[in-house]
Amino acid sequence: MRSLGKYILPLLTLCSLSLVSCEKYNEVPAPSYKPATLGQELPLPTHTISQLKALYQRGGVTLSSPVVVSAIMASDDSEGNLYKNCYIQDETGGIELKFAMGNLSTLYPQGARVLLLCQGLTLGSYGGQIGLGYRSNDPKYETAFYPEKLVPLALHRIGTEELQPRTLTIDQLSKQYASTLVRIEGVQFITSELGQTYASPEQKAKIANVSRTLTDRSSKTLVVRTSSYAKFAGKTLPEGSGSVVGILNYFGDTPQLLILRESDVQLTSPRF
Repeated sequence: MRSLGKYILPLLTLCSLSLVSCEKYNEVPAPSYKPATLGQELPLPTHTISQLKALYQRGGVTLSSPVVVSAIMASDDSEGNLYKNCYIQDETGGIELKFAMGNLSTLYPQGARVLLLCQGLTLGSYGGQIGLGYRSNDPKYETAFYPEKLVPLALHRIGTEELQPRTLTIDQLSKQYASTLVRIEGVQFITSELGQTYASPEQKAKIANVSRTLTDRSSKTLVVRTSSYAKFAGKTLPEGSGSVVGILNYFGDTPQLLILRESDVQLTSPRF
């Protein structure tokens, strides 16, 4: 790939864009730039994900100069446990992209090699975890959802690669693996939650997300977060032990696992 040079186009008129907004705090004005034009040659990577996250400043920072990241799509929203966001990762770590596009996996399936053009995007923190989105007008949040129509201009699929989750135990969890795909070995759901479902689809208007708990042989635990809108939200928790694949997140110092597909839960061995 040859250098694109200057890939930010002149200002767009506000009426040329349609902003998709899902929550009140994401009702932001249309951006005054385009990261690139479809069909143009793309620039070479300039930063790793770790270097990108290092640009964060408290209160959020909008990137004003060209920053380009090459990464692999780590997430999959096909079963509804993700909505209008995704996760990418490289050899240095992972990051959440707060992009207001539904069914992202149809354009960017898990394992897709992507090039992310970050100029004009905003780095922000929520729960102590750095992500990338659009500037927010609500002071309670450092980022809002990036407009749907601009997503394909900032995120370019350039190939496909094999993606294997990093295999860890609960004891090995660390923030260095945040926002990446992991496989947690040697776990089962705690006894008190057996017979319950992953989430509450019948009460999804009131209970958007539900926490369940995995445990290992040493009684260490890991929170599993599931949307009540997920396709498997009403499925009963499996009773066996084994492994679970998902995106590792942190809220403060608490690790949380986001399951992407019901088939990624392989608790088929006897309980320990």
